[in-house]
Amino acid sequence: MSTTEKTYEFLYSNYRWPQPGVQRLCPFSGEPLHLTKQQEGYNGKPWTCPKCVWYFSEEELEKWDPTKHEDCPHLKELKEKD
Repeated sequence: MSTTEKTYEFLYSNYRWPQPGVQRLCPFSGEPLHLTKQQEGYNGKPWTCPKCVWYFSEEELEKWDPTKHEDCPHLKELKEKD
């Protein structure tokens, strides 16, 4: 597989969508995440935090270990402005 093919595969992965009714909280801000509508042609991650503008996949949220991640850089900027 060429580098271009690997990059395309990475950028346009088929992320798994959650079951209907599932709600998640942003691991950085603690705010409820927004679930993007699953539709043909959308290849991004299903979850977005409206406060810190971070995108998450189901797989990332399931494996999330807060001891291995620093605070969200966007959230740090927002806190500094307050």
